[in-house]
Amino acid sequence: PLSRYPPLINDISFWLPSETYSQNDFYDLVRTIGGDLIEKVVLLDEFAHPKTRKVSHCYRIVYRHPERTLSQDEVHRIHQAIQESAVRELGVEGRF
Repeated sequence: PLSRYPPLINDISFWLPSETYSQNDFYDLVRTIGGDLIEKVVLLDEFAHPKTRKVSHCYRIVYRHPERTLSQDEVHRIHQAIQESAVRELGVEGRF
């Protein structure tokens, strides 16, 4: 169902670990933590550092509740949990 309440948009970026990283794992992690509050996750940018050859991804996460307006504090807690889990479970290096 479509929601008439406004979305809250937060971005997350991090350096990828070696070749073990999968975008689908990140999408699954976001959906597991955010549940029904996650409307969309989109890869915004992919950057390769010219000297270190490290690759960075930046994702945009759109949060929206179907029945009420979300507060930024509420979304911040979820977003922070996503950041911490990505570092712990996916081995990424945060740029946040």
